Amino acid sequence: MKLLEFLKEKNGQYSSARLFMLLVSISAIIDWQHAIWTSGLWKPEYQTVGLILGVLGFKFFHKRTEE
Repeated sequence: MKLLEFLKEKNGQYSSARLFMLLVSISAIIDWQHAIWTSGLWKPEYQTVGLILGVLGFKFFHKRTEE
């Protein structure tokens, strides 16, 4: 799957919500990998977990309100 196809909605428009979700997910994965390789244990801060859950929740409710 191409990245640009992933960022498009069903109507062909690009989705900034999907881009935001992708960037936050990639940032969380980078943080997780950095912690694993440097200290061997990942203890995420509550702000990081809240941001990830908030973005996923935002995308869920955004999709429901579009339909």
